[in-house]
Amino acid sequence: MTNRAAIRWCLKGSGNPPVIQYMLLDSKLDYLIYPKECIVYDVKDTVYQVIEDIESHSLNTPLEIYYKSINEGYGRHRRDSGQFHRFLKKLLNRKNLLKANHRLAFVLKKEQLKLFKDALYFLDIDSKSRGNAFIVYLWMIALKATRSRVTHVIKQIWKARLSIHRMNKMHEKMFEEFYSLIHHNK
Repeated sequence: MTNRAAIRWCLKGSGNPPVIQYMLLDSKLDYLIYPKECIVYDVKDTVYQVIEDIESHSLNTPLEIYYKSINEGYGRHRRDSGQFHRFLKKLLNRKNLLKANHRLAFVLKKEQLKLFKDALYFLDIDSKSRGNAFIVYLWMIALKATRSRVTHVIKQIWKARLSIHRMNKMHEKMFEEFYSLIHHNK
């Protein structure tokens, strides 16, 4: 029973300060921290505040932090992107929260992204309202939704929303119907 946090570094165009987007989910995939966005003026202070907020809401429950950042080689044109990546890794390592494979390297694209967005929408996770598009990416990061895992992750969210612990044949059939609904909705 662990809580899952997702942290995303997001650039808002040249001349605009970047933002850090984050959320915290409990083991049943309910929000402990609803998706938030905070403007970054000072990388270190903002990262400390985000980690502190996540830890304070996690209480004594074990915590896993997943994140998406621009790695140093790609982020050379923006010094703050590299700073965020290095500082977050250092802070997570110091707090013993840095684990292998907790950084999402690639986000979903095109059809898989649409499928994931539709699944979240049909599972009552508001990601289509104006200003809420970033929520899709936070869910993607928190559950490591990669190209090879997207169906598994959708099933994981579906099971949590319906409070299913063990799948039986009836549940499998219900999931197949749900999946075909979102898959044909493209």
